[in-house]
Amino acid sequence: MRVLTLFALLLSFSLFIACSDDEPSVSIPIPDQFSVDIPASISSNSGSLSGRTSGDGDGVIEGNEIYESLRYFIHLGEKSAEIVEFTLQVGAALSVHNVRSYTFDGDDDGREKRIDLVENVTRGGVDYEYEMIMVDTENEDKALQILWNTNPVSGVAILNPYNLDRSDSEADAGAFLRIDYTEDDDTYEATMTVSISGVEAVDNGDINNLKMFVGKNGDIVEVRGNSNHPNINIIDPDFTGGRNYAFVGRGDQATDLGVVNLWLPASSVTTNDFVQGDQYSVYDVLEAEINEVANLDQQTIEDILAEAHSPAYFNAQGFITSGVDNKPVSFEASFVDLTGMQPFVPNDVKNLSIDFIQ
Repeated sequence: MRVLTLFALLLSFSLFIACSDDEPSVSIPIPDQFSVDIPASISSNSGSLSGRTSGDGDGVIEGNEIYESLRYFIHLGEKSAEIVEFTLQVGAALSVHNVRSYTFDGDDDGREKRIDLVENVTRGGVDYEYEMIMVDTENEDKALQILWNTNPVSGVAILNPYNLDRSDSEADAGAFLRIDYTEDDDTYEATMTVSISGVEAVDNGDINNLKMFVGKNGDIVEVRGNSNHPNINIIDPDFTGGRNYAFVGRGDQATDLGVVNLWLPASSVTTNDFVQGDQYSVYDVLEAEINEVANLDQQTIEDILAEAHSPAYFNAQGFITSGVDNKPVSFEASFVDLTGMQPFVPNDVKNLSIDFIQ
């Protein structure tokens, strides 16, 4: 997904504004924060979009490898939210110089873009104090929409990477990113929900859709969500229909510890009640797929899947171990208790669709 090209495109713009000689004027209040940081224990860029890792060379994908790939999917959602914060810095540069509309050429695609800052709008039946929009001016195709209120900060941001930068192919023209952020929540100090839809999934295990909720209280960050992998083959090459990585977890910013429960339901599953049982646990799914492709005795299977249990424990370096009976002494019982947390319904994430708010 090419949303990261936004950094290069907007950096030159923000530097231009920052270096201008205009005197500051009355400015629009731009939120300092529009995302929730996730501890490195459960969010890492050491991976790929693939739903499986390269493994240890034995040709069998094991539980610890599945858990490591999950950290990358969580990281993808976190970094997507940070793009919005970077974009808001550009809005701040505009606002402080009393610029409400600015036109420029994209660094990569050379196409003309326009950014508008407006006040007091109603979108989707909701009143917002401020809106920031970027369009590709040739057809007024929207590339970015950020809506927010202040005191407390709450809002939504939506991006279409293709309209930000059309220098590449149209493969991801229908891809969208959405961030819902609020500091007005009864349970958490701040929350965000990251939604991604319409990404082209080419290779085995690639993500096309993702939805992840993140809530923060002090150093503790809780996550729950699903990544959808429409063409994944973990072990059984004949499996079709896609799977979700459906997860709930908790991370501690102070200790760099993390814990996750993970399920691998088929993308067509229309409930999230599976969290009450083992039907789609990592162990059960991998065991069933091994039995589909090989004739192994149970002890061999158990040895292969020794680290495929839940919960899985992490530190800043990654996966430590898994299973209730293997809880490291540094993990408190209350920290690893994820009772009551549920991912989203897999079929809902499979069919997730995002668009701009009218």
